[in-house]
This record gives sequence, structure tokens and C-alpha cells, in this order.
Amino acid sequence: SANSPLTRDDDGEPALGDFNYASVVGMLMYLAGHTRPDIAYAVNCCARYMFNPKRSHEEAVQRIVRYLKATRDRGMIFDPSNFLTLDCYPDADFAGMFGHERSDDPTCVKSRTGYVITFAGCPVVWQSKLQTETALSTMEAEIVALSHSCRVLLPLIDIAKQLSTALGQELSESTMQVSIHEDNAGALVLAQTLPPGFTPRSKHYAIKTIWFREQIVQRGIKLCKIDTKEQLGDLFTKGLPLATFVYLRGQLMGW
Repeated sequence: SANSPLTRDDDGEPALGDFNYASVVGMLMYLAGHTRPDIAYAVNCCARYMFNPKRSHEEAVQRIVRYLKATRDRGMIFDPSNFLTLDCYPDADFAGMFGHERSDDPTCVKSRTGYVITFAGCPVVWQSKLQTETALSTMEAEIVALSHSCRVLLPLIDIAKQLSTALGQELSESTMQVSIHEDNAGALVLAQTLPPGFTPRSKHYAIKTIWFREQIVQRGIKLCKIDTKEQLGDLFTKGLPLATFVYLRGQLMGW
């Protein structure tokens, strides 16, 4: 179904081979990374089975293509605000494959990172990918996602400042607001805790969070609590109900 994750499907019907699966997925990955963030999650799920696709995987790819065909006159509508803001929306789906994949497959307990970064309200960077480490809680999965997004956000801050200098417009904390929008209360508390401090439940992984917590303080990045229904990163972590998907797509892409 639309809301169930795409599994390895070892015992499923073999692929028909009507089309070159790897080639089509490669094209979709290019599209998802440039102008169609709305298919990023679905394409990443299909890309995991590039070397041994089943019929169910072919059907998933065909479903994405049908969606693209139905929305081929759509794209990304850029409507920048008058305020120079960098906003980051990190999210995670904790062990989203557990109970769907084989229990002896280590991948089934991996969580998924999803985030989007917008500049002046326009999306510039987004990603959907499985985490390489196994998170032990929802909070840890959210912290890993926050860490991944910060690795992209921090260089973007520097690029924005360099570009503004080249254009003769100096940026400062007062003229460019950088915000991270987090919907997990535990992750928000840890991110706001001054290093080397940590919360009781995060002591086994707190050390590797120090680098970005230091940067948050040094760069004056604002951490904001956001309602899960408004979390744009949710679009990149799981299959959503139609109404939720359409709403978040509208917020992100303008239609």
C-alpha cells in the first residue's frame, strides 16, 4: 500500500524486465535531487533494490512515473520572502522497516533521515536516506538526523555570507536568521544543552553531538519547536496519507 514501506520482497514475483530498472531509477534520482523533492523518499526506497529488483519494485517505479506524468506541468514554484532566512527541517523515522522486513536483516532496524533546508522560504537542499548506525530510540534517531542536516546547513551559512559579500550586502545575525525546526522534544532539549553537558538518556551518544551543539551556540542558530503537522522533513522519511502529503507538498513546492 501507499503507506507501507517498500521491502526486499525475497519471496516475491520476479521482475518482468520490461524496462531497465537501474536506468529508470537513475533518471528518477536525478529528478528527485533537482526539481522534484516530492518523490525523493519514494525514489530512495526503490534505489535500495537496484541490483535485485522484484516485480513489486518495478510496480513501485511505475507508480512514481505515473505520478510524474500526471504532474508533468508542475515543478517548484519559487516565491522568496523579503527576509534572508535559512531554515532547516530535520526529521527521522525510527526503525521504520521493523516488522515489515525479515527480522534477521539488520537493515530492518535502521532509521531514516529526512531533511530540507530553505533559503528565503525556497527549498535549496533536501535528502532522504537510511541512517548508517542503529538508533536505540526515537530521540537518538532524531539527533542523528539533526547531525546530518547540520553538516549541510553550516557550509550553506558560509556560502550565503560569501555570496552576500560579493554582492555588496554584508550579512550578520541580525540580517540573516538561521533556524532549525525540530518536532522531537528530547532532541530539542539535548540540542539546546550547552556542551559538554547532556541529558540522562543521551549519555551513550552525547559526545558525538558536541560538535554541532557547539556550532549552534557559536553561530547563534535558533532552535524552534515545530508541530509535527508542519514538519516539512516528514515528507522525506515515510509514506504519508494523501491529505498530509498534499499539504506538505504545497508548503514546500507551492502547489
